[in-house]
Amino acid sequence: MIMIKCLIALVMCLVVRAHEEVKKDYNHEAHNALCDLMRAAVGKWEKRQEGLSDKLKKALGRTLFGNEEGGDITELKRKLPDYYEAVLKGNAARRTPCGGSESDQSAPYDMVCLCTLGDGGWPLNGIQTETTLCGQPKTALGGGVEGWSDERLSDEDWSDEERNKGEKELNATWGNVVTPCLESNLGKDLKEALEQFKGKLVNKSDDYFPGMYQLGEGEPDKNGACTGSKKYGVCVMYNNGTKTMDHRPWWVDLEKAIPQEETFQEEKRRKEEERRKQQEKSEGIDEPRAEPLTSRLPNTNQTQRSDTESSNTQFHRLNMTSGTLITPPCTWLLRALLFI
Repeated sequence: MIMIKCLIALVMCLVVRAHEEVKKDYNHEAHNALCDLMRAAVGKWEKRQEGLSDKLKKALGRTLFGNEEGGDITELKRKLPDYYEAVLKGNAARRTPCGGSESDQSAPYDMVCLCTLGDGGWPLNGIQTETTLCGQPKTALGGGVEGWSDERLSDEDWSDEERNKGEKELNATWGNVVTPCLESNLGKDLKEALEQFKGKLVNKSDDYFPGMYQLGEGEPDKNGACTGSKKYGVCVMYNNGTKTMDHRPWWVDLEKAIPQEETFQEEKRRKEEERRKQQEKSEGIDEPRAEPLTSRLPNTNQTQRSDTESSNTQFHRLNMTSGTLITPPCTWLLRALLFI
């Protein structure tokens, strides 16, 4: 009995320890869900020439590249997009691409918001218990003590040095977090991955901002969201409160395109089955069955034997019914009798 209690206690300790290890990875579940969805989307995108619907192609383009036309995955993985250079040369504010009007452009951009170190290296600045962010240690995310945030930035008298804060962290996140999630995973179902991703979204709507959904940790308010600070968090905010294209999240387009794709593929299968049946029917008409040779060609030996038997029968009948001698008489014998 004591042994059983010890085993139970050991199992409970292991469960608690495993739970604590997961909690030490900041944005663990959100990162995994978004990464799985990106990989499933890449798998579909690479198969787009094999007959996807236009609706799904456009949705995948928005999901991966931020536009309906799409682009080259290899080029996307190669380096941090120029968009972030423009952000850093502008006001370098994290709230704009992560919690403001330019958020939810694409899944890779959202991954940058979710997994780039924030203010003073938050949340891996030694204050929190977390030891990794999106599965990566601080050294893999730039290792800096400044991070990418809005907290110490103002709109006046910015130097080039201030504007470039966060550049190292952004590049590190793109190379070590975003790029691995752009590897294809054909085994992952796109619909299932999207549902798991949506399950990690938290409704943050209020009277000021209806239709707001957040991925990652943070507490937004009317003054800001996802700025990289301890309060507002390292996260991404989605504005789904409007139906205009400029503010509709990429995953909403994907959500609508998937059932339409299923209908499209089902119609393709139906038409292919009809075409196959018509082809089989046509081949059956054009090539009639050949009759067996035995029904048309009689056996030669049997035919000859039948003809011979028929002739003999007729000859026998002639001998039986005719009074005429078949063998002519011997004329020399008659002549001899006359001379006696």
